[in-house]
Amino acid sequence: MLRHNFHPQSQTVRRSAMNRLSIIAVTTASLILGVSLAVSSAIGQQNAQLTSDVGGVSAASQAFIAAISARDIGAIDKVWAHEPYATFMGPLSTTVVAGWDGVRKAWEMRFSQFDRVTISVAESHIRTNGNAAWAVGIEKVQLLRKNGDTLSFDAFVTNVFENRDGRWLLVAHQATPIFREPR
Repeated sequence: MLRHNFHPQSQTVRRSAMNRLSIIAVTTASLILGVSLAVSSAIGQQNAQLTSDVGGVSAASQAFIAAISARDIGAIDKVWAHEPYATFMGPLSTTVVAGWDGVRKAWEMRFSQFDRVTISVAESHIRTNGNAAWAVGIEKVQLLRKNGDTLSFDAFVTNVFENRDGRWLLVAHQATPIFREPR
């Protein structure tokens, strides 16, 4: 004779335990999925912000080059932070200029030396970190002196920016001519 141990109460206990396990499994999966989506969304927003910041720095760099090429001191005023820690070391500099007043005077002096300034970006790398950013690269420079002489060279360039109320402003500029062996 075959006997079944059939107890309605033990079957209910087993179902209840299985239901609890199912609920725990579904809850755990939902939490993991929710956390994953939240982290993914946060990373996506951070990447979008970084892309936006890089675009802003790139635009500020282009405005700076346009101001130099136009030899426009008013445009220079708009792209620089007017701070005592602003610095300038141009490709023809013999000293480090520190402080906004000195930086502005250095640009005025440079603009008075040349009838034409042409700068093109050959290579650029931009990095942002919070309210600071730096752009490094190589620029091709062509200068036409007041006496008609021309000067052409490539330069390593580093520009440092600060974000002020959503605007990227220069706080440091350094350009160093690249010396190459004659061919």
